[in-house]
Amino acid sequence: MVTIPVKGMVTNDDDAPIYRDFLGMTVVSPQDVLDSLPDDGSPVTLDIASNGGEVDPATEIYTALKNYSGDVTAQISANAYSAATIVAMGAGKVQISPGARMMIHNAASGAEGNYHDMDRASNMLQTVNQSIAAIYADKTGRPVDEFLGLMDKESWLSAQDAIDLGLVDEVMSFEPVTNLAKPPLVNHRSIIKIKDLISENQKLKNTTSQISEHEKLVQAKMAIFYGKDDNTNE
Repeated sequence: MVTIPVKGMVTNDDDAPIYRDFLGMTVVSPQDVLDSLPDDGSPVTLDIASNGGEVDPATEIYTALKNYSGDVTAQISANAYSAATIVAMGAGKVQISPGARMMIHNAASGAEGNYHDMDRASNMLQTVNQSIAAIYADKTGRPVDEFLGLMDKESWLSAQDAIDLGLVDEVMSFEPVTNLAKPPLVNHRSIIKIKDLISENQKLKNTTSQISEHEKLVQAKMAIFYGKDDNTNE
């Protein structure tokens, strides 16, 4: 399975080299994700820990993930704020670490000029908010207006909050996983018995007057190993 890191700021393809190569910042751009998607449609996992960034590149990544033929799982390992939440919504399944967080808020930008310019900037931002809220609504089945209200308040969400809203599907599990194809060759009780016999055997080996007892212990160990001990229930 391919793991695609979504770390640092989400930015556009043109600016990514500037941030990365000249400023030493960790960023992710649409091309980074597109280049990482396998050609064979095999499953991918997004490892998300991002404060967000630019809406348009995040939406481009979201669309690419939605169009990907394979299964996509997003794992929010630390945080998914702002535009990073848009990226997460592109996955078929969204998981979150128990201590991780999400944050959704209104879109923001800089604007200058006369009042007509300010009006146009305001209209643009409201349109962006509608588009983002529609992405959340599509994931959760909840109304767009509900998310517009949450964005207007700048909502910080715990793992459980995100699950309750439907933005996240499940909390990540950290249960240990074994890879045994069959049970151990010798059961635990037999192992304990063998350890006891080894200890007694070591004592007998230090004496020369109990050779026959030593041989009996060897045979007892082999009987336990091959399951012929009458006192052991399998």
